[in-house]
Amino acid sequence: MATYNLAKELAALQHDVFVLTSKSKQQEEFYQNITIERVPSWRKGIHDCGYRGALTYVFGAYPKLLSLLRRNQFDVIHYFFSIPTGLLSVMPGAHQKIPYIVSLRGSDVPGYDLSNPKLEFIHQLCKPITRHIWKRAHRVVAVTNSLNLTAHQTAPFQSIDVIPNGIDADIFNTPYLPKKQGRSFRLICVSRLIKRKGIEHILQAIHELGDEDLRLLIVGSGNYEQHLKKRCSELGLNKTVSFYGYCNQKNLSLLFSDSDVFILTPRSEAFGNVFAEAMVSGLPIIGSKLGGILDLISEKNGILVEPENIGQLKQAIITMKESSNLRRIMGEANRNKILTQYNWKRIAKKYIEVYKSAVGS
Repeated sequence: MATYNLAKELAALQHDVFVLTSKSKQQEEFYQNITIERVPSWRKGIHDCGYRGALTYVFGAYPKLLSLLRRNQFDVIHYFFSIPTGLLSVMPGAHQKIPYIVSLRGSDVPGYDLSNPKLEFIHQLCKPITRHIWKRAHRVVAVTNSLNLTAHQTAPFQSIDVIPNGIDADIFNTPYLPKKQGRSFRLICVSRLIKRKGIEHILQAIHELGDEDLRLLIVGSGNYEQHLKKRCSELGLNKTVSFYGYCNQKNLSLLFSDSDVFILTPRSEAFGNVFAEAMVSGLPIIGSKLGGILDLISEKNGILVEPENIGQLKQAIITMKESSNLRRIMGEANRNKILTQYNWKRIAKKYIEVYKSAVGS
């Protein structure tokens, strides 16, 4: 969605935009005046590329990129993810003469997810290539300050800018309404259902609280879904926890408006779009004290806990449940922060300055 929203804003500002992406079963229609080129790739899912999907995308995108270059004149190329997408920058072709930008998104940076030994092994093998891609780029842009610091562990002398993602507030505009007395206290968790997201710790915390008034809605899909459902059964939470599955943004806005608190405590997180989406919807946040979450959440607008700390998680849930006034104050602060600092028009203008400096060079 970051590519979609950035492209939409660039087009609205009268720039010609071409997007080279992979095919998907759940394709979204793009804004007018944007040319979309799609190539086959064996992705695991719409939000889960996987190693096979990454490799097949590069092989499919390379000839398509050369074809686009024969028919069009581009001023700058913007690669989202240094690996796999940035690998196109080192392949032979006319694009070698065009300045390029690399956006670091999280999993493309060595050291981002130390809980995934397979990914880290691949990063160690690819470190020389990663450094080469960054060094040749006109600009390297990280999505958060923490990711910037992580990237500098691989390339200490690399110049890296920080430009966050934006949020489309027009989609998440369903008003948050105070809930009726006697209604269950509703937590919502929106995430890819993978181990790194730490959702099993939320389940454990709810189980230990033993509060029959709590409800948790888990929105999303992924390869960890069956494990989480099995864990719910083991903990006796089948009446407390519901699984919604994949949800588009329009319906997600409605789910946010019917919830009291957003909760997600991952082991690593680059930017965390769902945190910002929940914030602009007026929800207070319970999140992890790490990564890009620290750019979004402070004690003024949420409660941060150490990943895997069940005790802190339980206390955070209790604190949120016991004070509707605290939730209201945090929710208002969250919406105001996103509207003023993370709107896509503002983010697009920051990227335009980066593009202009590349063209000028």
